[in-house]
Amino acid sequence: MRPIVLSTARACLVAFLSIGLMNLPVMAASEKPLGMVVTAANARLDNAKAAIGADVYSGDTLSTDQDGSLRLKVGLSQVYMLSSSSATLEPLGSKVRANVERGSLGFSTTAPDQIEIGTPLGVIRGANGQRVFGQVAMLDASSMRISAYEGTLVVEASNGEMKMIEQGQTYEATLVANSEPGGAQGPSGVGRPGINWKRVVVVAAFVGGAATAAAILWHEATESCTVPSNCD
Repeated sequence: MRPIVLSTARACLVAFLSIGLMNLPVMAASEKPLGMVVTAANARLDNAKAAIGADVYSGDTLSTDQDGSLRLKVGLSQVYMLSSSSATLEPLGSKVRANVERGSLGFSTTAPDQIEIGTPLGVIRGANGQRVFGQVAMLDASSMRISAYEGTLVVEASNGEMKMIEQGQTYEATLVANSEPGGAQGPSGVGRPGINWKRVVVVAAFVGGAATAAAILWHEATESCTVPSNCD
């Protein structure tokens, strides 16, 4: 009786292991990369140095050092990170969301329905289905600066408020309590945290810093996609 039990147990174990090994390639194939590193300088992909051509998967942490930069190809879009920045990518149906945790992150795309930028204050995406190029800089945990270099950006705040940022405009958004100007009121009169918007006149220091870096990366992005084969 005992030999029969042992033989049956061994057969079950072999079958279990075989099925598991067969499923491993299927599981690996089901997770597709969301992006690819195009350029990197003093940047990291998780705990390793970011290498050109490296695939980026959902949940991978992307970060740059104080003097670093990183550019990604995400489908038909380009995402770049300036110095001292951190972000992750996540799939959302047919689109990808780049979640910026700190620093500055921008994106350019001819398909704004395929990518959006997530921040602690809300989500930023292109409007009207037109080509867009924009950038968001996290100033601190409750405020950010958003610039629309080309096309129109729409910001959907976490409380449902919507803000359109036209080409050439820069706004600072600050999370405010219900008692401050800009706070949203709920149906019952109880306030909810809202967003206070302030139009920013771009000063020379900013133009010479983040905006110039963004323009350089934008030029690289458009040049690299002039030939379709470069964007496959």
